[in-house]
Amino acid sequence: MKRIGFIGVGTMGEPMAANLLKAGFTVIILGHRNPAPVERLVAAGAQKAQTPAEIASQTDVVMLCLPNDAVVEEVILGANGILAGGREGLIIVDTSTISPLTSQRLAKIVAEKGMTLLDAPLSGGQTGAIAGTLAIMVGGPREAFEKVRPVLEAVGKNITYVGENGTALVVKLGNNLIVAAEAVAIAEALTLAKKAGIDTGLVHKILSAATARSWILEEKVAASVLKGDLKPGFKLSLMHKDVGLALDLAKAQGTPAFITALVHQLYTQALGLGKGDLDSIGISQLYEEATGVDLRAGN
Repeated sequence: MKRIGFIGVGTMGEPMAANLLKAGFTVIILGHRNPAPVERLVAAGAQKAQTPAEIASQTDVVMLCLPNDAVVEEVILGANGILAGGREGLIIVDTSTISPLTSQRLAKIVAEKGMTLLDAPLSGGQTGAIAGTLAIMVGGPREAFEKVRPVLEAVGKNITYVGENGTALVVKLGNNLIVAAEAVAIAEALTLAKKAGIDTGLVHKILSAATARSWILEEKVAASVLKGDLKPGFKLSLMHKDVGLALDLAKAQGTPAFITALVHQLYTQALGLGKGDLDSIGISQLYEEATGVDLRAGN
């Protein structure tokens, strides 16, 4: 499995494709709406194709890193999609965060064509993608997982097989639900402190050494909210989508989702206020605007 197709060379996909090149794989990429990452990857040694079908016809594995269910479905099933050009034995590794139910449906269609679909959602953000240290959870046939393990090891460090198709996506949605809920809780806590006249930098220092400590609090908040820098590593609009997927899954299962529903409403409000292109931690702006406080440290 040395020839790898990669579709979706955006914020996460570009550094992942770059790491595959560094690991010695032949990488064939699809043109992107933003030509800059394509040009950079081609300069680094990648080849460029015009359609998913063309990529599938030339590779052993096709990796996807796409924004939503509809795009994934079109890339796989469309007139010029992967199934139109792929051959028996091809493995599709979908790192996109989509509905587990959609992924399971697509996996059945792909299997009927003699190919395999693995859901392999990621955690670690752009920083992890650049460093090649992503956490990757994988669902689908175990034999296919073992075949593509060397490919995954080129882009991630903590790689875990979960179970049948869709199971890895369930875990990923749980991860993002926790992150989103934590972002809301941190924003509320910092706002409480600031309204009481306490500097958020001091609050952050204390909480980072207390039982509330977490990666989101220690790293993400320090690099964004406290500095007033909400440049996206993972867009608020994508977090809104993921929490919505978790809520949809809970409804389908009949599982209580009280916090999920509330968090989704807050992200929906932020999206409606034009904050979709901020980092997902930008949910903090709802609290700043509601109270008139500035959550930056030292302000």
